[in-house]
Amino acid sequence: MKRVFIKYNPYQVTTEILIDDKPLKKNSKLNHPDQRLQEWIDKLPDILFEECSTKDFEITFHGTILDFEDVAAVAEEAKAKGINISLKHIPAKEVKDKEQAIKKIFEDIQDGPFEELKRPSVINAFKMASSKDFEVNVVACMSAGKSTLINALLSQKMMPAKKEACTATITRIKDNDADHFEAKVYDKDEVLLETHPLLTYEIMQRLNDDPSVSRIEVEGNIPFVNSEEISLVLVDTPGPNNARDEEHKATTYKMIDNSSKAVVLYVMRPPVGSEDDAKLLKKVADSMKVGGKQSRDRFIFVVNGLDEFKKDEDSIDATLKKVRDYLADNGIHNPNIFPTSALTALDIRTVLANSDDDDDDDVYEAKGKVRKFNRNKEMYFEEYAPLPASAKGIISNRLFKAIEEKDDKEQALIHSGVVPVEEAIRMYVLKYSKTAKIKNIVDTFINRVESAKTFETAVEEVATNEAEKDAIVAKIEGINAKLESGEEAKKFKNDIKKLNYDKEITDRSTEIVQKAEEKITDHLEKAKKKEMTRAEAEEMYKKLMVTASDVQAEMSVELENLVNSTVKKNANALLQRYKEKLADLVRELKDLGDVEIDPFEMMRGDISDMGDIESFLVNSTDTKQVWEVVGNHREYKEVFGLRRWLNRTIGTSFNVDYNVIDDYDWVEHEYIDGDKLSAQFIVPVQKKLYKNQKSAIEYAKKGAEMVKRSFAGKFDELDALLKKKLDELKRCAVDEEVAREKLEEAKSRKAWLEDIQRRVNAILEI
Repeated sequence: MKRVFIKYNPYQVTTEILIDDKPLKKNSKLNHPDQRLQEWIDKLPDILFEECSTKDFEITFHGTILDFEDVAAVAEEAKAKGINISLKHIPAKEVKDKEQAIKKIFEDIQDGPFEELKRPSVINAFKMASSKDFEVNVVACMSAGKSTLINALLSQKMMPAKKEACTATITRIKDNDADHFEAKVYDKDEVLLETHPLLTYEIMQRLNDDPSVSRIEVEGNIPFVNSEEISLVLVDTPGPNNARDEEHKATTYKMIDNSSKAVVLYVMRPPVGSEDDAKLLKKVADSMKVGGKQSRDRFIFVVNGLDEFKKDEDSIDATLKKVRDYLADNGIHNPNIFPTSALTALDIRTVLANSDDDDDDDVYEAKGKVRKFNRNKEMYFEEYAPLPASAKGIISNRLFKAIEEKDDKEQALIHSGVVPVEEAIRMYVLKYSKTAKIKNIVDTFINRVESAKTFETAVEEVATNEAEKDAIVAKIEGINAKLESGEEAKKFKNDIKKLNYDKEITDRSTEIVQKAEEKITDHLEKAKKKEMTRAEAEEMYKKLMVTASDVQAEMSVELENLVNSTVKKNANALLQRYKEKLADLVRELKDLGDVEIDPFEMMRGDISDMGDIESFLVNSTDTKQVWEVVGNHREYKEVFGLRRWLNRTIGTSFNVDYNVIDDYDWVEHEYIDGDKLSAQFIVPVQKKLYKNQKSAIEYAKKGAEMVKRSFAGKFDELDALLKKKLDELKRCAVDEEVAREKLEEAKSRKAWLEDIQRRVNAILEI
């Protein structure tokens, strides 16, 4: 038996593995220095067997309970391969403890002696890291009870629900724990159409039927989460072939794409097997293949309406097996399937929460559902939910309490399956989102604290080093001379100007467009005949439009990902070049005494403000509205941000119509030449694809220039701040009274910083 020790820190995303107390070999497949546990844990048993030549292991895991549960699940699955793994767990500090420590440190920093740590940029960085929105996207291709599920999660009837597919807008519902819902309504050009301080179901019905409405931003209470713990956003997304706005299709694909980390509630209702479902599930399957267990965890398949079976006609087990087989046929293996009755949960949380009158038909019907769920053990849906042991324990305790208190409604609510779905969302947030958030917050602190400490150390050294005062002054003056040098500034600007990724994005976008073109051409080749009737031609046309629109939406997502990654690469290169510039400031001055003055370390905290490129892009690409008075009315002019400009420019519609069919003389020709017709069909499609490529390249260039301009201004601000710090050091070197005053101050300030630094570093320990 081999003894394996695994220490996994989800806050720092570091892994230490020992086998029989010895570190791994350099070529071991278990070396995962910067990968999340969930990206490689599935492969652990096979790699251990391969590298250790035994099937018996004792694993000691040091980490959080949620990560340990993933290890335990893998160990259980390994039994089927004959690999025996016994487990021990060394507990780690959990998220809650760390969040409290972070809050206390932030309060102490705001009460501390450093004004630079109280600047708005620092407070904003902390708030952004603390309150970043976490999206849960709810999607269904046809009427599967998606709106009913969202209403059940909200504990009130807010989203319109009909028999047919009815979601025509994108609705984002952000949790703020308020006692009412309010909304802002936008059209497809991001123009604010309406505001509603008190949103109602009737208003939502009207907005959903209004063709001018594209997006609704809602804020209110999502009861199963606390807004102080996480900024949860439920997103009601139209199915890709049910959307009124063609851009919504690309939005849905973007949400499913593997570059997204948002949770997806994929709502299905038996019997499964629609063509639209199959298309969307293929994209889900592609996304789930990248990123290991985390990619699987973020997709929650909600099988709704399982309470509608009649006795002896079917079973829950048989239906779930059909769903599992259907998903497997579409490339989705080991899915997280949650059986639910969203309508039962909604009725319990609304109808029965407001009335107990049996004479009311709705109350009578809802009570019947409560009895049905509580009396029929097959409908204890929580028992089918693929939750980790800790989550099952939470639900079991809640159910036990409801039974003790004879609370039939609470029991039926748990049995309805909606409570396990809520718990799955909370578990994902706890395991992935909160650990990442803690790391972001700590980084926000640590860079600024280390910069401040570097400066205070420099003050100490300058103030106490009488022998090298002349050398120190010369070094500071040399740095300042370089900062103010026109030649140095020109060289730096030329270096920035040379940064160019045009060829890279042109080559990659060409590949994306060619792949899209091949898909459409392949579809046409399969759909056409040598000779076609008009009816066959029209059917080919309709299917082509659907395929072309799907391909176009996919291409839109790929192009946007490409452009954004290029813009980020450009921004990171600019930051790297500025860091090199700071290093160059002292490279030729090393011989001027032993006192170290490191401009980069002194500025590290301020530079880190520019490190969150994604936030920078979001904040730099919002749409803005301007207007002027013309006669007796206002005329609006829209100034599109870059990201909105891209979405607006790259659409998903094609200017292809029946004219190409009508060009034929049907009196003389009974049949159409399929080859000729397909060639006519594809021309406008090809034009659109290559037009989109051109737009993406143009967007990338605009983005690069925007980043360069913005960063150039930021670099000037950083230079001015560095000069200010250098001037303070110079005063310490030339004025003894200032030196004495600053020395005493630096000692106490440095001690305070070291205490904060120790506490911040401790947050990331487990």
